Amino acid sequence: MDAMTSFDAELVHLWFRRALDSDDPLMPFWGIRPTDEESSVILEGMEMVLAAVADAEPGRSVVRPTELAARMLRSYLSAVAAGVAETRRTLAGAGAEMPTGGVPTGDAGSLALVAGLNAGAAALYSEFVSTAYRPSGPFGASEPTAAEFARLAGVSAAELVVDGADLHQIAGAAAGAARGWRVGLPQNAGERADYRVRALVGLLLVALERVTREPEPPAEPASCGAGPGQNAGHTFPAEITFQIGLDPDTAGALVAELRGLADEVTVWASGEGSWQRFHVHTDRSGEVIGQAYAYGTPFDLQVTDRG
Repeated sequence: MDAMTSFDAELVHLWFRRALDSDDPLMPFWGIRPTDEESSVILEGMEMVLAAVADAEPGRSVVRPTELAARMLRSYLSAVAAGVAETRRTLAGAGAEMPTGGVPTGDAGSLALVAGLNAGAAALYSEFVSTAYRPSGPFGASEPTAAEFARLAGVSAAELVVDGADLHQIAGAAAGAARGWRVGLPQNAGERADYRVRALVGLLLVALERVTREPEPPAEPASCGAGPGQNAGHTFPAEITFQIGLDPDTAGALVAELRGLADEVTVWASGEGSWQRFHVHTDRSGEVIGQAYAYGTPFDLQVTDRG
């Protein structure tokens, strides 16, 4: 597939579908995968942005999210689409050339995209100040909030678009604002909510950066025949043990996640405050380990073949 150089309907389809690709999830170490409700919001957001780039009226919204992160994400995407549509109308009224296939980037389409990203950031900030989920404590103090991350992404993109940067450079600048995050769900409930919103917005921006990249040349396979990101081996029944420090509610959430991946999950309190010892039987060891790291830092992690 050739690199996408114009912000048009084809790119919008690729962008949002890439964000929802469960077969090749983006940034899995964030520990965030869209829920069914969040996925519905993302698909509705795609339709809103498609209407914006087609200069059409958006359809009537049918998604009524009840989850906090889904509601926040819907506000963000609604504003992105509105910003794209309004900027395109303004530029068209001023006689600016609308982007078509093959038109160089740095054009009206890129300007509209960047305006949309900044409108989304403003909407997210408005939601942030009107809700009670805001982060607190040392984690929140050392990390950007979801609203601040979205603002940094929009500002970074805006700095490049005025210099005529291409679409991938603009998308890369926006996605680059996600670098340096602390990985793993925080224990504070408010911080967990903000972490989720921030990761979902980050997921969308990374997806945009991926679909605007130049295609990579074919890679030489390993001796087993596997290509990049592939594992040609066979699953094996594994026994996984580790210790991790979590509050009881968070530990319970991790147990629930692991039971969906394992044949058996046994947990013992270690007698050392909030530390628990986990013993897991599974044939999906990579996913179990990834889920453990999504909740914190496991210690004394051991993986052995139960077969």
